[in-house]
Amino acid sequence: MANALKDLQASGIAVVSLAAIVLTGLAVVQGFKDSGTIDNTTATKFITGLAIFGTFSTIIILAIIGKAIIGLFKRTD
Repeated sequence: MANALKDLQASGIAVVSLAAIVLTGLAVVQGFKDSGTIDNTTATKFITGLAIFGTFSTIIILAIIGKAIIGLFKRTD
């Protein structure tokens, strides 16, 4: 049970870190896009790629969290 709690804690930290990275990246690129520093096509492609990366990473991390939660309730006889 202790290992499952550690896995759950590590997964929670990973989710928060990933969200912070993705949101910061989106904000920075949107700022560049609005200021005209980079063209809209480049910014749009980068934002799309970052969103896809965030989605797949989140799915993987949620699977790890689910495994940790199942481990909490698993019987060990």
